[in-house]
Formats: sequence, structure tokens, C-alpha cells
Amino acid sequence: MPPRSRTTRQAADTASGEIYQLEIFGEEEAGSKREVVRYDWKPYPGRHVNLGKALMRQVWDAESGYNEKDRDILGYYISHSPEGAEPLRQTFKQIAEKLGVSETKVSKAVANLHRGGLLLESVADRVGKVKFYRLNPRAGYDGPAVRQVEAVKDARFPVVPPPQAPARPRRARTQKEAS
Repeated sequence: MPPRSRTTRQAADTASGEIYQLEIFGEEEAGSKREVVRYDWKPYPGRHVNLGKALMRQVWDAESGYNEKDRDILGYYISHSPEGAEPLRQTFKQIAEKLGVSETKVSKAVANLHRGGLLLESVADRVGKVKFYRLNPRAGYDGPAVRQVEAVKDARFPVVPPPQAPARPRRARTQKEAS
């Protein structure tokens, strides 16, 4: 039997330090006509999400700067986001009703997760004043690895702990209020 030919590829660009996605078994090579396989584990079949475990461990740590509501909302986005890098097209009111919390708590949690880069605002999908957010593909992605590599190109890096919220400007007191 003749020896198998091997294709070798660089794992990183030595000039920029960029690490490449390696295709060890060749399933994702261009021109591959393999059928997409979906997990169908009973009793909960459906799509699965690729998560960054190291990042998620940091987020779920008690000292992470993210509270229980933030983690609940992040979990909601992980489990309800559509496939790919599409935003979750639900209002804070809809999410609040589903989770049984106030709309304000959802709003504050989303703001904190957005500041930390775990959720990204989808500017193109805004409807009037309503903003929609998507899961940062660097934190989690629902779809093939090849598409995730494309999706992270415009995604910032999530941070733990999240940056502090900007201070709200103080309103100047009127003479009437001062007296």
C-alpha cells in the first residue's frame, strides 16, 4: 500500500501572530459535499452552540463583575439566538415576560453584557428606537466552524470583568430646588 500524501499547513502567521483554524480531518474543505449532521438527542433535540469554555468559566465566577441576572440573560441569548451571527429579534419586554423579570432588569443586564462585549448591537437590524443584540461569536456560535471564523472578523473581544457604566451627568439644580 502506498503511503498517504500529507498536506502541511501553517498553524499561525508568523508575521501577525494570527492563529488559523485548522481542519484536521478535512471535513470543511472547499468543495466538500458532506451532508450537514444535526444532533438529535432525545428528549431535547435541536441545534447546539459552540461556546468558549474558558470565557464562560470567567463569566460564571462570583467575582466576574457579572451578576445572576446578567448570566440569566446571557443564557437566554445563548439558547434563543438564531443560527449564525443573526441578532435575537425580541424586545426587552418579550424577554422579560418569558423570564418573569422586569423589563428594567433585562435592559440593565443587556447593557452590562454589551459593555463587556458578550452581546453585540446589531445596528442594521434596528427597528425605530428598538435595538436588537446578538451573541458575540467569540463567546458562542450556532453554526459550522468555517462560518464562525468569518463571523468573528468584525467582533470585538469580550472582557471579564465588564467596563464600568459611564457616569450619568448630574442635572443642575434650579434656584427653586436649592431652597
